[in-house]
Amino acid sequence: MDSRYTHTHLPPTPRPPIIPSSQKQGKTSQKWAPFTYVGRETTFITNIFKKTDIKVTLRTNNTLQKLLMPKPQTPDKYNRSGVYKLTCPDCNKAYVGQTGRSFTQRFKEHRSAFRSNRNTSNYAKHALEHSHTFGPIQETMKILQYEDKGAYLNTIEKYYIYKEFSTNNHLNDEANITPNKIFDAVLKLQ
Repeated sequence: MDSRYTHTHLPPTPRPPIIPSSQKQGKTSQKWAPFTYVGRETTFITNIFKKTDIKVTLRTNNTLQKLLMPKPQTPDKYNRSGVYKLTCPDCNKAYVGQTGRSFTQRFKEHRSAFRSNRNTSNYAKHALEHSHTFGPIQETMKILQYEDKGAYLNTIEKYYIYKEFSTNNHLNDEANITPNKIFDAVLKLQ
């Protein structure tokens, strides 16, 4: 018989079933919490989680894509969004706020409330009640952090309000300020 015409057909070898790692004998699923590393404050906070069942993983914002992509340059720092602080030029009391629009647009809203004597801005209300001046944006507004609108921006705003509240130097509503042990820990490190 010619060897070209004889083929041996073997059945395929069966593969063992794939078992998820959480179902393997002796393994339990763990909860992981990702933290973006921003400095020693992150290390301090993640050490708190070592006493819990939650495992911590660190990540960074410095990805290759972000490092290699050209960043659009804005000539005016007030054309971005984030958290800001308005400081009264007469008494140095501070109002902390956030905006998802431009800082310039938000500043114009505070100034409009001041000029029209409306109670839509705590900063304008303070200036009107105490006959204080309302300075220009370059002297009055300090940008605390650039950020896009979202949950992270809300947390950043709460932190900076809490920071001003802890020094008793704020014009924000006290009803919205609650004790926060994480903010206290971060403030101790600074």
